[in-house]
Amino acid sequence: MDTQIKSLISYLEHSRASKIFLRLGYEFDNPSFGYSDDPAMYILAFRKIVDDCREHLTKEALKRVLFVWHSWAAPMGKKSLTLQKFYPGDDYVDWIGISIFQQVFDWSPDWGGRMSDVENVLEFAKQHDKPTIIAESTPFGGIELKESSNDTKLYLAENDYDHDEWDRWFGKVIDIINKYDVSMWCYINCDWESQPMWNKVGFGQTLLSSNKNVMSKWYEKITTNGLKDRQFLFAGSLESCGKDIGYLKENNTQSTRFGLSHFYSFILVPFLVASGAFFIPYFVLGREKKKSKSGEKKPLLANIDESISLSSRSTTPIKKPASVDDNKV
Repeated sequence: MDTQIKSLISYLEHSRASKIFLRLGYEFDNPSFGYSDDPAMYILAFRKIVDDCREHLTKEALKRVLFVWHSWAAPMGKKSLTLQKFYPGDDYVDWIGISIFQQVFDWSPDWGGRMSDVENVLEFAKQHDKPTIIAESTPFGGIELKESSNDTKLYLAENDYDHDEWDRWFGKVIDIINKYDVSMWCYINCDWESQPMWNKVGFGQTLLSSNKNVMSKWYEKITTNGLKDRQFLFAGSLESCGKDIGYLKENNTQSTRFGLSHFYSFILVPFLVASGAFFIPYFVLGREKKKSKSGEKKPLLANIDESISLSSRSTTPIKKPASVDDNKV
């Protein structure tokens, strides 16, 4: 895999990102990913990539790259496996990541994990003094649980549960963030059912804007919570997310008035471009030709007419390509 590793290193070197969180063998303890058969080999591979990056990246590029050890925070394939058996070591890991999908639900199946699985990884990170990141997260089954499994629907029908779309998943994730001082949270804002790869898998509709209650709470609890030490990538791009046109007009979220910037963008600049396209060729090609000996002015296309006339009197026939059909010429 040296060729692929070199390509990766080249990408990291030339990337203009201020920070790159590189998850090597993400969700290493997910039984379906193939690492569980040989955790020792996973460690060797992880270390090799890190060592190669440290050897070949410039100091400036290496400062931007952070190596993430990402657990899926759910049951492993074998009872004999532990986090420690997969751990490359403190010298090779910068951040520790987890996935949160359905572990916070009371009805989470055995394979989907429990809250204890999430806390187990976060405690491990705490013991090794590593910052943590929720690297993947979304409410499995959809925000409104419309894609829940039959077992989940049976549980919901027979038991009491929190019907508030925010509290039953988002609120619990925030509780985890606050309890363990999680440094970064990545939420997958996605209509999973619209993607062929994930259709009918069970993730459902998790777009924040698909539910007014969740969208409102997201603004209140996340984007505009008044905490100065929190930053959100693309937070500004969500300014109008999930809001109808009427709301935008009432709150002047996006001005519809014709202002000076509109004049520059839609009138002045196009006018100058169009004018240049017409007048520049005119001045270059349309200047008067020198007067002929008789003192007459030659028309702009006079030389072209003469050229055509001379060509028609040429004694050398013009050959056409052999592939050209006479009927189509």
